[in-house]
Amino acid sequence: MATAPLAFHLPFPFPSASRPPPRLLPPSRRPPAARLAATRRFRPPTADDEPPEAAEDSSHGLNRYDQLTRHVERARRRQQAEQPEITPDHPLFSSPPSSGEAGSYDPDDEFFDEIDRAIAEKREEFTRRGLIKPSAPAPSQPEEEDGLADELSPEEVIDLDEIRRLQGLSVVSLADEEDEEANGGGGGVDYGDDGVPLDDDGEVFDVADEVGLEGARVRYPAFRVTLAELLDESKLVPVAVTGDQDVALAGVQRDASLVAAGDLYVCVGEEGLAGLTEADKRGAVAVVADQTVDIEGTLACRALVIVDDITAALRMLPACLYRRPSKDMAVIGVAGTDGVTTTAHLVRAMYEAMGVRTGMVGVLGAYAFGNNKLDAQPDASGDPIAVQRLMATMLYNGAEAALLEATTDGMPSSDVDSEIDYDIAVLTNVRHAGDEAGMTYEEYMNSMASLFSRMVDPERHRKVVNIDDPSAPFFAAQGGQDVPVVTYSFENKKADVHTLKYQLSLFETEVLVQTPHGILEISSGLLGRDNIYNILASVAVGVAVSAPLEDIVKGIEEVDAIPGRCELIDEEQAFGVIVDHARTPESLSRLLDGVRELGPRRIVTVIGCCGERERGKRPVMTKVAAEKSDVVMLTSDNPANEDPLDILDDMLAGVGWTMEEYLKHGTNDYYPPLPNGHRIFLHDIRRVAVRAAVAMGEQGDVVEFFDDREECREALQYVDQLHRAGIDTSEFPWRLPESH
Repeated sequence: MATAPLAFHLPFPFPSASRPPPRLLPPSRRPPAARLAATRRFRPPTADDEPPEAAEDSSHGLNRYDQLTRHVERARRRQQAEQPEITPDHPLFSSPPSSGEAGSYDPDDEFFDEIDRAIAEKREEFTRRGLIKPSAPAPSQPEEEDGLADELSPEEVIDLDEIRRLQGLSVVSLADEEDEEANGGGGGVDYGDDGVPLDDDGEVFDVADEVGLEGARVRYPAFRVTLAELLDESKLVPVAVTGDQDVALAGVQRDASLVAAGDLYVCVGEEGLAGLTEADKRGAVAVVADQTVDIEGTLACRALVIVDDITAALRMLPACLYRRPSKDMAVIGVAGTDGVTTTAHLVRAMYEAMGVRTGMVGVLGAYAFGNNKLDAQPDASGDPIAVQRLMATMLYNGAEAALLEATTDGMPSSDVDSEIDYDIAVLTNVRHAGDEAGMTYEEYMNSMASLFSRMVDPERHRKVVNIDDPSAPFFAAQGGQDVPVVTYSFENKKADVHTLKYQLSLFETEVLVQTPHGILEISSGLLGRDNIYNILASVAVGVAVSAPLEDIVKGIEEVDAIPGRCELIDEEQAFGVIVDHARTPESLSRLLDGVRELGPRRIVTVIGCCGERERGKRPVMTKVAAEKSDVVMLTSDNPANEDPLDILDDMLAGVGWTMEEYLKHGTNDYYPPLPNGHRIFLHDIRRVAVRAAVAMGEQGDVVEFFDDREECREALQYVDQLHRAGIDTSEFPWRLPESH
């Protein structure tokens, strides 16, 4: 059915398969949020509480415009039913053809060509034999009855108009607000120094934030301080200063690629010297370096500061330039080897449940508050400049608290947190990963201990430690001896927070927690024994700050999953799929032990190792996986410039095989089981390995992956098609039906 083009634009564009969508109108000018109520359009009330009269030019309570809108909507729905929308093929899996498209398949993926063909042929055969029904067309929306408009009461018409008006609301931009002010339309609204509207209490007013919507506008503060003022504030005594000390600074950077106009560039070592030219080109107005770096005669900036200790400058200068934001926030630092990220997310959710706007800086990103993510580099938690800048942004957006993950990836924690005013220090556990961090055990311990050594005020500071960890006494003894220590444990009844009862399953964790103030019953989507420890740590923080028990439970239960941390991928399949980022043999071993405790029938594990580093870890990872999994699929993970087959050869050494021995079986032979009866397969293409492992999953199994969330979800969409086509996915390569 054809649809005539309209001479006006409907309030909501309706999709049409036969013509392009209508031209988008420019955004309307709207008054500031605080004046929305004053400008809202209402129908005039009627006397004696009678229903409002219909508009003069109306029929059955609808004016001609509304009637025309409904007629157009019904016409377009009928058009869509006659010409159903054709969706593109799945981006990763080629869809088998329908009965009218015999033999068509996606030739782009050579590995799955035969599989797709077999699925298509088996589906056609089953359809001819009447065993399955032909693919049903996409359901069309039922047409509205022509008499629907007649059934609307005048009150419903008002409600419909109000819904349409609310759907058209948008957050007011600063430009719109400035235009309103220029036109004299202030309306009594107060504005901050940066032109942002303020509420009656003088706080920033944001429509999305006020109505509880995610994605409220995040504002970024602007800073301006002279070099002389910065040096004076930081108490940094330079060896020499040349150039203009009155130059204005807007920020601090140590990464030349991030420098913006007006920034101070901190030149650290040879890497910093190599980036000096780029920093100059990007607009750095001053440089700080130590005496070991020879940069005389290479600068185009306006000032140069030479210091004795560049590391101290790296800590102190950003803290002073960004005005030490931690002094105006409650800051919780979480340190440890494992569980740090999950614990930080749980504590932040608990604070948010208490109504405290809370930011966070961690390995998974930085947040101003709620789900409002900040622009940050992946390694921001280990960068003292980034941490100070991000915390300043949190504070500027009204955050009252902040969660910081203490780094253990090579930079001593003291380099980051010495200029941060912490209130609470939390220890998850210590499992020495010095070989990865490049530190000895003593250096590793002292790195995390610096956080606890700052807990010196009994009135304000608190320590939270896991007394099941042997290192707990060492950390509890750091800092002031009078500072309260809140302890937690899995089974030790002497701890302030401990479990009374727990139940693990493939889909949730239930735990009964004893606290000094009562018993908490928590049901969490976080899986495994290790996550119980993370829950206990979060409860202990709640006890330390006297949080209401109901808010502790509410916050913890709101966290369903942490990306890549024993994360359950649920696409309603008959088996469990878990993704984790375990990077060491020790963490892999603990993870598989925890998964086994969930009671699966089988564990199918996919592991990969990175290229060009940590070759000695490759065979050990395979050995652990082969011992604790029923089926193992080996693959590569970011091989960089290394041949993926060389990586797999190193990994096979963990079970006493070589690539030559593995490949001698050929592509159509079954690969022999390991001495313990477990199976091992490999493929150098990670996507293929993930698909194969997912397809092996059966009811009661757990398929374990590492950092492949989206690939797992895509693969799960393919499993049913494989099984219905009679393809044997219990081995690899897959076996096609004999009739194929």
